[in-house]
Amino acid sequence: MKIKVISLESATDRRRNIERQFRRMGTKFDFFDAVTPETSAIHIHGYNEQEFVMNCGRVATDAEIACYASHLALWRQCIDENESFLILEDDAHLDDLFATGALVTAFKVRELGLVRVSLPGVKTSTVIERLGPFEIHYCRRSPLLALGYAISPTVAQRFVARGSNVEEPVDKFMQRFWRHKQPIYALTPPFVRLSSLADESDIGERHRPAPGTRLWLRRAVRKAQNSILRARYNASYFGKLRTARRPQATAPAAASAVHVR
Repeated sequence: MKIKVISLESATDRRRNIERQFRRMGTKFDFFDAVTPETSAIHIHGYNEQEFVMNCGRVATDAEIACYASHLALWRQCIDENESFLILEDDAHLDDLFATGALVTAFKVRELGLVRVSLPGVKTSTVIERLGPFEIHYCRRSPLLALGYAISPTVAQRFVARGSNVEEPVDKFMQRFWRHKQPIYALTPPFVRLSSLADESDIGERHRPAPGTRLWLRRAVRKAQNSILRARYNASYFGKLRTARRPQATAPAAASAVHVR
């Protein structure tokens, strides 16, 4: 698994901070020069403003589209190199468990497809496996923030196929597992969190004007639909999980030899 840090070439303070952290841990990583608003059109298929407004209640900023394009470009690189990536943003703080957590994540991401390493809380997730000091959670409702996650080439290919047209911020696209059909997992305790440098966002100001009645109603319907689809996906996931863990009455010996993660 390769470690990629998304960072603007001009972000010297952030780059020095992340370099210092990796140097202290003796861990290799590569910077990915973040896409800028001037070059974002090269990486995306298009920007659907009407859908973006439906999903977010506002139009996208140029920097927001460029951020999406950066993740999209890395997903394509993940596919081309046929290797899992641990993708971090440059305002990350690496906790002491980073080296061990990265090893566990590298071990699990090929199987699970997508593993968040910066989950802020576990109130909307369910433990499905324990590995030493870590737990693997299935996110019943995935949080926002694309600060740190590992992705396999298979899932990267799915994301590129489904998400090359910008209809929402990249973290919201990833959050909506009922649309792209990839379960979201998280490793806890998280070993990546926001640093103090996150106080100065590169995304810019995002203003949400008061919606008109028509837009408010359409967004309310969209939110209700998403809630139903999320609930259905979760029910299906846990149904399959229970089936996978149920001992086979006709072949008890074989069933006892299977370890379901």
